[in-house]
Formats: sequence, structure tokens, C-alpha cells
Amino acid sequence: MDGVRHSRIACGRLVPPWGVTAAIVFLAGCAPKPTPNPGELQRLAMRYLTAGATFRDNPVVRAQAIEALEQTEGERAAVWFREAIRDEHPGVRFAACMALGEIRHKPSEAAIRACLNDPDPNVRVAAMFALRRLGDPGFVREFGEIVRTHPDANVRRNAVLALGRLEEPGALALLKKAREDKDDSVQLQALEAMALLGDKHAIQQLIYYANGGLGDRQAFALGTLGRTKDPRCMDILRYSLRQATHLESRLAAARSLGLMGSDEGFALALVSLNWNSPNPKLTDDPPANQIMRIRTMAAFALGAIGKPDALEPLRQHMEDPSDPRLQVATATAILQITRKQLAGPFEEPVPGNPPHPPK
Repeated sequence: MDGVRHSRIACGRLVPPWGVTAAIVFLAGCAPKPTPNPGELQRLAMRYLTAGATFRDNPVVRAQAIEALEQTEGERAAVWFREAIRDEHPGVRFAACMALGEIRHKPSEAAIRACLNDPDPNVRVAAMFALRRLGDPGFVREFGEIVRTHPDANVRRNAVLALGRLEEPGALALLKKAREDKDDSVQLQALEAMALLGDKHAIQQLIYYANGGLGDRQAFALGTLGRTKDPRCMDILRYSLRQATHLESRLAAARSLGLMGSDEGFALALVSLNWNSPNPKLTDDPPANQIMRIRTMAAFALGAIGKPDALEPLRQHMEDPSDPRLQVATATAILQITRKQLAGPFEEPVPGNPPHPPK
């Protein structure tokens, strides 16, 4: 799932970096348009996400769109998950298997079980997760072996991610073992999983990182605390929103506050949607990725906060073809906000085929 080349986009058309014409045309127009009403905007955002789920030039975009559809539409998007489970890229197959497990999609059990023989171990992990969510009592030994002995840290981390999402308290013992992993990313994934399962010591450790963690670790902790919904987190989130050194940490705090019902980070998230001050000296973090990351975090924060005032700026970025990853993030935020406005799920059935670009 690593090592994927990201796409750049020309106006109205996704174009891979080597200059080949893209297979999918997004629905972006270059001329300003009046803001649609919430129902129309919801349908438009859905078309962007489903276009992203079939965007051939970048599997990262496809995987992100599948995850977004699971979060915003759940079972109504099952047709897209069933299609993605056959994707050529293991990262997309992983996302699709996880999505089918999250929604406990019984009609897909045979297709999921077939993924136990997938050549990629990450996909096999996702299949085990999905089958346990469907009631299969097995795979306890397999999860344990992967977490303790698999040579690839990415696979161990994904196994820990899956264990956390199983929402089974019995997984805590194995997650505690993963906290001793030699790889830092596996340790942090285990800490997140334990915190989301309600482990008080894990939540306290996250609060400690949020108070004094360095860079990425602090942002990770602040982003996780809001998902725990633990009221002890409010003070540190408010403090970090105002005082954290790094913008990523402040935006993570804004999103977590939104998840806990506070709109205190709205102004910061809204202005950060247009952030354009990358550091060109970071050789391992190109300016385009810095911009994408900050703007994506801003979109996620706005989606969590849920204020309708964000819809027009989000729409403008969704229709701006500068980066398909940001288009997926802003479409997701729009669906989150409009769903709250309309007090219900998406009004129309998810189409069985990807949307066609306008003539």
C-alpha cells in the first residue's frame, strides 16, 4: 500500500504525472457556480466520491474514496465495496474488505472468504477482520501470530488496526503485546486501538503525548482523543487548539473538538482550507504534499464540526481539480455536514455504475 505515485490534475481532468490521459474525468468545472442547496450538494459530493472509487490513475484515491463511502454511506455503498474487492491494487482490496466488515455485509461473505487466499498479507488480514465481524469465531491464532512474528511492520500494524476495529475487549491482551513492538508505528496503532476500546491507561498515555509529544506523535494523540469521547480530553484539546506549535496539531485538536460537539476550531479549520505556505527545504516532504495534508486535515475538521457555513468553501475545493485526494476529503466533509442538515442518510440509492462525466 506504500510507494504509490500520486497524480496531479489539470483543469477538469485527472492527469498522472507521466502525462498519459486519465481514464476518469472528474465532475469539476472551471467556471464559478452558485452554491447548490444541501440536497443537491449532497448528491454532487456523492458523485465525486463514487468517481474517486473508480479513478484508475491512483489507487490511493480509490482507497480513500472507499473508506470515505464506508464512513458516510455505510451499507448503501456496498456495491462499490464489492467492486473494489477485486481491484488490481492490494491497498484498495484492503480498504474494501475492511469496509464490508465494518458494515457486516453478509451477502459478500463468499467473496470475503476468497480473500483469505489473496497474495497480499494485508488483504488477508482485512478478510479475517471482516469474517469475524460476520460471526466467524476463528482467526484468533492467526491474528496472534501476525502481531507477534510477521516480518513486515506494515502487516503487523494493519493487524493491530483490525483488532481495534473488531471492538472485542478480548483483543486487549494482544494489543498490549503490540505496544512492545520494535516499530514505532505499530506501537502507536496499538495505543490508538486500546484507547478506542476504553483502556484508561492508553487514554492517559495519549493525553501525555498531546501535552508534550513531538510533532507527529502529538498530532496523532490529539486526533485520537476526540474519538474516545472521554470528557477528560476537553481541556487539553482546547489548550492545544490555541497553543500547539504545529498547525497539524492544532487542526487535529479542532477535529477532535468537533467530534466531541464543539465548534471552537471552526475558524482555524476554515482559514486552513486555503493554506499555502509550505517549507521548500523539506526534501522528504514536497510542498504539494504539505499543502494537501494541511488542507485535508482542515476539511476533516470542518466535516467533524458540521457547520453549514463551511459548505461553500468546501464545494469550491471539491470542484477544484488541483489534487484528487483533497477532492475526496472535501466531498466527505460535505456529506458529513449535509447529512446532519437533512437529518438522514443520502436520499438516493447509490448507483450501480460509476457516474459518467458530463459531455
